[in-house]
Amino acid sequence: MKRNWVIGLLALCALSFCIQLVLYPSLPETVPIHWNAAGEVDGWSGKISALLLGLLPFGMTILFAALPKLDPKRENYQKHMKIYQPICGLFVLFFIGMVWVVMLSALDFQLPVGGLISAGLGIVFIILGNFMPRIRPNYTFGIRLPWTLENETVWYKTHRVAGGWFMAAGVVFGVSGFLPAAVCWIGIVAVLAVAVGTSVYSWVIYKRETKQD
Repeated sequence: MKRNWVIGLLALCALSFCIQLVLYPSLPETVPIHWNAAGEVDGWSGKISALLLGLLPFGMTILFAALPKLDPKRENYQKHMKIYQPICGLFVLFFIGMVWVVMLSALDFQLPVGGLISAGLGIVFIILGNFMPRIRPNYTFGIRLPWTLENETVWYKTHRVAGGWFMAAGVVFGVSGFLPAAVCWIGIVAVLAVAVGTSVYSWVIYKRETKQD
């Protein structure tokens, strides 16, 4: 990533973490760290966990900055850097948001946690799906299967089709968190269907391409 992007993301992480430090004394001794499908807390931990979660976006930013130099197909990052940077920023923002879901819930704010998490993940899927047709072959993100990495034509055809599927799954998943617990599973089913569907589709395309060769 360009230095300005890295500095900007690290500054955002630092701002979030500094606010956490200010609020830390106000946190109860235990904080919620996990919610079930109905949006009910089913996991607790000591309040230091909130600060440890706050460090996660820093680590993600550093990792994203290093990946273009570590990936075996590193030359392709320069070709899709204009979408790689926003994707990295999207994931860092998402995790900062999750940190604040924990913080605010611990401070007794009544949040629709299930809906917020589903909406956040839905937005991630929609934006990622929009960018997918422009992702160049790499070993870090995208649909990284042996046959998509082996054949660039298969990679491009798979990502062009999968982009629309990811966006549709993102809409379903985003809405599912606000539905009754009895039917909120449809978002997970949609994501699993896309995962299986793209794998099968890419395999069919690969067999077709290799047969033509």
